[in-house]
Amino acid sequence: MHLPALSTITNTVVVGACDHSEERQTRAAAKWKVPVFADAAEMITRTTPDLVIVATPPDTHAGLCITALEAGANVLCEKPFVQTVAEADSVLAAAVRTGRRVALNHEFREMPIFRAVLDAARADDAGQLTFAQAWQLMYMPPWNEHGWRGEMERRTLHEAGVHLIDFLIALFGELPHAVSGTMSSGGMREGESDAVCVVTLEFSRGRIAQLIQNRLCKGETHYFEVRADTTSASFRASFGGRARVTTGLHRSTIPHLRVDYGVSGIAWREKGASRTFLARNPRDPRMFATRGVIERTIAAFASGAEPPASGADGRGVLRVIDACYAAAASGGRVSIPVDDHA
Repeated sequence: MHLPALSTITNTVVVGACDHSEERQTRAAAKWKVPVFADAAEMITRTTPDLVIVATPPDTHAGLCITALEAGANVLCEKPFVQTVAEADSVLAAAVRTGRRVALNHEFREMPIFRAVLDAARADDAGQLTFAQAWQLMYMPPWNEHGWRGEMERRTLHEAGVHLIDFLIALFGELPHAVSGTMSSGGMREGESDAVCVVTLEFSRGRIAQLIQNRLCKGETHYFEVRADTTSASFRASFGGRARVTTGLHRSTIPHLRVDYGVSGIAWREKGASRTFLARNPRDPRMFATRGVIERTIAAFASGAEPPASGADGRGVLRVIDACYAAAASGGRVSIPVDDHA
């Protein structure tokens, strides 16, 4: 996502790219005409960048972020931010110490369909947000994954659930104050597993969100679905290709003919049986959204404003994920107290 996105931003110059794979180095140098390196510290020292994008496996994020910060660069890190809250604290402390900034590429917030739901559900005429759901259905058992994802002890919420949790936090505009949840292998494996996760997040004023991830679903893949219910309407987004024509009766009384078309996702407003189109994703939504995050982050770093997603936001998401796993392990409700970093 990153080099294609950067190639379309006119006020940036890519001074170097780093990868351990010689094949990927060669491909990047040939396709994107950028200097390539096998060692991140050498790249940063020799190119003195203003911004370093960290897009490596999560267990390397903390060290690379701190290396970049101490070299005088700001950082845009992929998610999950780091592996633990303690690592997040060390990175954020390094940012304070060096006078630099840390942001995250939570690109799903910036996709047109999810941005449309965020904006519509928080608009003045939407009323109060009362309930939200986010879900992911696919067949990708954690025990079948390879590489760094397969090596993660707590995979499902950290690797893909981070998108859903971050979006719900952005939607409600705050961290939940408590969570409860259940995780299971669906009877497919002995011992602990997070192949199926059902989590409830409690927000202020009695508002609730529910998150479901089912990595054992043999049906149609739904990578990221969301519903936000307010006192005036429901707002929906569906990430993934959709081209459907439906006709029939709503609750056997109201005839309808509906065309849904979105190459990479669509968002709409529902009120009763009526639907209003909100937005569609472009053909390459993750690159498109990543470009938006990079542009807005660069502008925020230059002006001193808050980036679209900060390092502190990433730390908050980690606190919620930790609480979800603790709740599943204990079978109880886990509080998330307000702390000095919130």
